[in-house]
Amino acid sequence: PVELERGDARFVLTVARYAPTDQVVEEEEVAVEPADDAESQLRLFDELPTGRPRLGIELPGLAEIPEPPVHDVRRLSYSALALFERCSYRFYAERVLGLPRREPVRAEGGGGGLAATEIGDAVHRLLELVPLDAPSTPRRADLDAAVRAWYPDVGDDELDRVALLVDAYCASALAQRLAKLSGARPERPFVFEHHGVLIRGRLDVLWQEGDRALVVDYKSNALEGRDPAEIVEAEYDLQRLVYALVCLRSGATDVEVAYQFLESPDAVVSTSFTLADVERLEGELSAAIARIRAGDFRPTPSEFVCADCPALDLVCAGPRLPFAHAR
Repeated sequence: PVELERGDARFVLTVARYAPTDQVVEEEEVAVEPADDAESQLRLFDELPTGRPRLGIELPGLAEIPEPPVHDVRRLSYSALALFERCSYRFYAERVLGLPRREPVRAEGGGGGLAATEIGDAVHRLLELVPLDAPSTPRRADLDAAVRAWYPDVGDDELDRVALLVDAYCASALAQRLAKLSGARPERPFVFEHHGVLIRGRLDVLWQEGDRALVVDYKSNALEGRDPAEIVEAEYDLQRLVYALVCLRSGATDVEVAYQFLESPDAVVSTSFTLADVERLEGELSAAIARIRAGDFRPTPSEFVCADCPALDLVCAGPRLPFAHAR
């Protein structure tokens, strides 16, 4: 057999040449003996070809299918970026697999109690109600009523902590500074696109005038002896660069991003950015997105990030991992 190609067509040609015989046998001279059916059946099988089968048409090879990404991210919130930075494995469990968060650990001895994340939520919701141009702590009765409406199981200790953190902001130098900035506004939403990913979120406080901007982010985290600047560098660097890019892309040329840990309200962690930083910031954001798309999810446990992690004791040992304490 010969395989031929003509344009896009491919087919196999078998050539049988004519071979003349020396004598012609007349049909009537050929004696045909009847054969036994069983023997014929056996001879039929004996005559099956045992040599190399006829060459078939060779089809072109299939194109190699690329390995699909673990997570083809299309949208990211600033909180998701912060979560990826704190523990990329928890990001995978929560934002990719969709595992529900663990029930927060409650105080023992009855009376319910709030988890740290719920205390932080209550503080942020109350600070939204505090006028930026005249910061003052709400009356305690009003504060307690608002928090109890959101979290009926709140205990007295948690109410005291919430009131303490709200009062810490109102009495801080940063609050007095914001009060003098005309046009400062709370809870400003933002959205922008980067490398095919929609980045969205909210700013706790935004002030912008001309080409200058200030972003303030409140943190209710328990410091537990840690330095606020070290926490920001370790856990909120991606979030901070997103805040800076939001303002730089909206016309500002000089942006200050300030983190205020309400447990230590005057130890403000402030960083300034200019247009000269845009290329570097975009490069760092691109690298983070590439890590997410590449499936670079690694556990980086801590008591704070593991507290209500959906992967804890399911597919991750959390703080009990061998390297957790070394970290």
